[in-house]
This record gives sequence, structure tokens and C-alpha cells, in this order.
Amino acid sequence: MPKLLAANETVVLIPAYELNGIPQLIGDTTAPMSAPTSAIINKWLNNYSTATLSSGGNISKAIKDDLKLSQTASDTDKDRAITSFGKAEAPTTYNFQAQFNAFADVDPTAQGFFNLFRDLTFDADIPYVIAQRLGYAYNVAAAAGQEWNFFYAWTDYPIWAYADGTNLAIGETFVPKNLINVRYTLAA
Repeated sequence: MPKLLAANETVVLIPAYELNGIPQLIGDTTAPMSAPTSAIINKWLNNYSTATLSSGGNISKAIKDDLKLSQTASDTDKDRAITSFGKAEAPTTYNFQAQFNAFADVDPTAQGFFNLFRDLTFDADIPYVIAQRLGYAYNVAAAAGQEWNFFYAWTDYPIWAYADGTNLAIGETFVPKNLINVRYTLAA
């Protein structure tokens, strides 16, 4: 198995809303989280600045390399029927963690990727589908056949980090809504 080359990860915040409990990705059209499209991803993947669109965007260049975006142990139901073999358990809730530290721009009026991250995570309870792709540079368009991970989460209040001699940073720990779609291969 080849190793992942450095700088070959993409993270895009896609605005979302719920329809009958199902997260919908918002672009020029909408699609359920179970069937995302490359057109919706590319709408936000090609946005690196608050100068154009401010509802979502490609935050890859702002995120420090200590991000935590992965599935964690699922909650399970341990109730068994008399016909169950062994220690049967059924997953009930899929859990994940989404914790980012991002660089911040010292100029709050600058139109760039640092302030895009700040503007997208400025407050709590903003719903996003976090789209993650491994193996491609951040600026390569989403296309059929690519594998993506999708995590439905809401923002929490950002935490600013200030220290002498270090970069200005923002910490964001998303509130997981426990809906995921991992290793999804784009059809279109």
C-alpha cells in the first residue's frame, strides 16, 4: 500500500440543512448526504475566500496539520435474543470526532483562506457536512470515481489562541450529529 504524500488532503465545509432528519448538502442544487455530487462539492471546493461566497468553502489551506477528523467507536445495542451466537452487538450510533485548529489572519479585513475559516466557524450551531478527501491536492476538482468521507456536524463556539512568538490561531471542535458517509465513491 503506497503512503499518503504530504499535502494530499482536502477538507471542504458544505452548508447543510435537514429534511425529514436527513442532512442535505447545499450547492446550486441540493443532494442528500447519502448521495453527494461532485457539482455540489466543487461549488465549495473552488471557494478559498470570503470575497466570493461565504456559506461554505475549501478550508484545507487554513487547517493546521493536527486536525482530528475520524470515526470513533460506535455505540452498540448489546441486547441479545435467545438465538444469538456469541456476544452479538449491533451498532446503533456512529460516532466521530471533528476538531480543527486553523491559522488566523492578523488582518480581519483580508480576503483569504484564513479569514474564510474564521467566517465559516464564527458562531455555534451552524450546520455543515464536512467533506474530506485523501490522496489528492486541495485544489483538484472532485470527480466521479474519487472516494470521499462525509461527516454531519454543527459548529461550536471558536476558541482563539494567542501566544508570544506563535501564529494566531482558531480552535473549532464541531458538535457531531452522528451521521456519516465514509468511503463514498462519487458517481457524478
